[in-house]
Amino acid sequence: MNTNIEIELKLRCIFPEKIDEIYSVPLISDIKDEWKKKDIHSIYYDTAENIFLNSGISLRTRLEDGVWTQTIKIAGNSNGGFSRRKEYNVPIQDGNPDLTVLKDSSLKNFFKDTKSKFELLPMFETKFERNVALYTYSDKSVLELAVDKGKIVSGNKTEDFCELEIELKEGNISSILKLAEELSKSVSFLLEPKSKYYRGILLANLEPKYEIQKERDPDVIAEEGLQNELTEKLQNLILYHNRFVENPENFDNLHDFRVSLRKIRTILKFGKPLIEKEDLRHWLEQFDQITELTNPLRETDVLIEDWKSFLAITKRDDLKNSILTKKLLEERQHKLDLIYPYFSEGKFTNIFLGLWYWLLEGAFLIDDSATLRLKKFAKERLNIWFRKTLKKLKKTDFNSEQDLHKLRIVTKDLRYSLEVFSFALKSDTKDMISKLKKIQDILGYIHDTQTFSVYLESLTSSSDSPEIYKESGWLLGYRLHSDQSLKSDLEKQWKKFKELIKIFIE
Repeated sequence: MNTNIEIELKLRCIFPEKIDEIYSVPLISDIKDEWKKKDIHSIYYDTAENIFLNSGISLRTRLEDGVWTQTIKIAGNSNGGFSRRKEYNVPIQDGNPDLTVLKDSSLKNFFKDTKSKFELLPMFETKFERNVALYTYSDKSVLELAVDKGKIVSGNKTEDFCELEIELKEGNISSILKLAEELSKSVSFLLEPKSKYYRGILLANLEPKYEIQKERDPDVIAEEGLQNELTEKLQNLILYHNRFVENPENFDNLHDFRVSLRKIRTILKFGKPLIEKEDLRHWLEQFDQITELTNPLRETDVLIEDWKSFLAITKRDDLKNSILTKKLLEERQHKLDLIYPYFSEGKFTNIFLGLWYWLLEGAFLIDDSATLRLKKFAKERLNIWFRKTLKKLKKTDFNSEQDLHKLRIVTKDLRYSLEVFSFALKSDTKDMISKLKKIQDILGYIHDTQTFSVYLESLTSSSDSPEIYKESGWLLGYRLHSDQSLKSDLEKQWKKFKELIKIFIE
């Protein structure tokens, strides 16, 4: 039985009809005659109770080059954003799984009763053409490149796919990212965090209950702790990016993407003492540009949600198809059309890959003598940020929209940093995080009201209908009324914040 640790990256080809362009990319032109085609048919099995799925185990049989192979994969911990999975391969006679050929003792213990007590059933199949070649990167790392085109089949449902897999056979993990970044300049790709197996599960309407428990160690070197958190947040960002691509009509998908952006920016600023000044500036600018690009659509989404809330509270069902409703939806479609290609055509892929590579290869000012532990670094930085928030609070004019907006930004950073690094602190952060969220929500609402006033004025001036002026006035009046009560509540929330802060400041 062949056992190995699988480390790979998947890239989804956005335009499948153009995937053959990859063979002409100059960087890998020296292997143009080494690609080998093969047809692959895989069948994935589980019990009726989905015991394997809910235990983080996949079982498949695969026909390749006329030979059947049984493969068992066990979910492992993520390292540097790459999923490390144990993989066990053994030849079998036909496409039916054979658990008697297992030799690994841990696998035997898991499977010993499965065959006798449960019938193994096929869940779904994958059928695809694979074009594969080995490539030696400039740092001598050996990578396997596989271009896969085919479909996943579950019952009468199918899902087509076209993707590039880059698997590390020998050498440095970061070479996968560097090669992917170079190839993405020539062929349009999206990072694909979902395996064929996981996509098959979704197609079969199954939902795994197994979840890898991520262990966070407050005693790791500070640089390593920051790297781990940034890498995890980057994976979340990629996930939300793809969700927006798949369903841009769901307002939450863009919102979740933007929150992930903000959390990455917060951690970068939090780690400022350990990051080269130019590197920090570069990445903050990159993510600021993406945020600014998506601002107009998010503002429209929030306004639409607010208008719906107003209609629900006032029970004005007759206005669901009003002039303002139609105008807002038209505006959303226009703004979506402007930014959606940046997502759907993979314009951010190189940025994500670049950040990922930077995190693996020298993101922080670290040497062999580094001894600063994450828990000490987090405590010291949060102490500074708490004091910074108090200082900003004292200088804030609560009648100034600009001052309140600046205070909101500081509050966001403090809240997100507490959420990320709470595991490294002795103090209980739950009440403080909850308080900061309330304050952030109030400040956000007040800021949005000011933004909406300008937005609605622009919207109404472009329409000849007198009805839209009336409807806009209702919405703005509704928000201004809420603003007054929120502003009075804001001072109470800050008083409670000052009481809670005592346990965090030395």
